[in-house]
Formats: sequence, C-alpha cells, structure tokens
Amino acid sequence: MSHATFRSAGPVPRSGRAIPGQDNTRAGGIILAMTSTLAGILVILGLIYAAGTHARSAANIAAQGCEPGTGSEAAPCTTPAMLASQYNAILSPATRQMALDSAAYTASETAHLAAAQAALTAEVATMQNFDTSLGAISFPAAIMPAASTLIHADQALAVLTAQQARATTLVTMRSYNDRIQADTAAVRADMSLLVKAIDTPVKAG
Repeated sequence: MSHATFRSAGPVPRSGRAIPGQDNTRAGGIILAMTSTLAGILVILGLIYAAGTHARSAANIAAQGCEPGTGSEAAPCTTPAMLASQYNAILSPATRQMALDSAAYTASETAHLAAAQAALTAEVATMQNFDTSLGAISFPAAIMPAASTLIHADQALAVLTAQQARATTLVTMRSYNDRIQADTAAVRADMSLLVKAIDTPVKAG
C-alpha cells in the first residue's frame, strides 16, 4: 500500500510534529533505495568482472596450447604437458612389463612350451591394459586420430600374439616371430606419431 492512500486512524497532532516513526520510515526508504542502487552496481561490477575473468581464462587456455571443453570442470582444458604426463604414466609401466614378458619368452621359446605360452599370454594382457588406459585419455580432436591408430595397431599385435600363444609346438610358435616383429615395429612407429602429435602444440606455441 502506497503512502498516498494511507489514512491515519487518529487525528493529526496539532503541534505540527511528525507522527512518531514517520522520520524513521523516510530514513528507511532512503536507506532501502541506496541499498538497492548499491546492489545493482555490485551486480553490474560482478558481470563485468566475470566477463573479464572469462576473457583472461580463454587467454590463459590459449597460451597453454589447449582448447576449452577438452577437460573437466576443474580443469577446463588439457594441455600438451598434461597429455604427455598421462601418456607416460601408462606407457612406462607397460614398457617395463613388456620387457620382462619378452625376456621370459626369449628364454623359453626353444625349450619350454608352457613357459613360452605363459610369457606370451602375459604380453597380451599387458597390451590390452595399455590399450584400455590409452583409450581412457581425453585427447583433443586433433590428436585423437593418432591415438586411435596406435590403439588399433596394438590391438592387432595383441591378437597375433594371442594366436602365437595358442601354438601347440615350439616350432609353430617361433614361426610367428617375424610377423610379431613387423607388427611391433608398426606399433612403435605409431607411438612416435602420437608423441609428435602431443608435442606439436607446444612447439607451435
């Protein structure tokens, strides 16, 4: 209800003094108006700051060599350094394990069928774990083809190695060695291409 339509329930004091509380009401109105104005100014300043923050964030993202939307809410983008770290985190243990499995196969391929089969089966498991972990990395669109090519090549090598592990004689098993070496060389080449793809944004920056 507005002040213009308000009517006092009692007579106006003849002394001419204001009705008790009237000054407080006016003061309260002034304070309310000032508060509303200040709140509006703060909202505008907040919007301006937010826009500036967004611009600064975009500039920082560009400077780091990554694109918005390629990471999580906590990390708005994935930098080449982050990708390299994630890749090395799965590559290093896989490489160590493959070296052990390969050495075990080499030591067994001429005399111990069961041991050679076990070593090859372990190689397959190592490759499958590597492919799964690599596929879980959120690569940017520009790098994804290289990652996918590596995964497919490694999966093909794993399939061939599994076939080798099912061989029932050492002679048959060793007959796979040349094809395994050729597929291994292809996987290494694809690894080099992926590393180059990851490093390219850093060099371009």
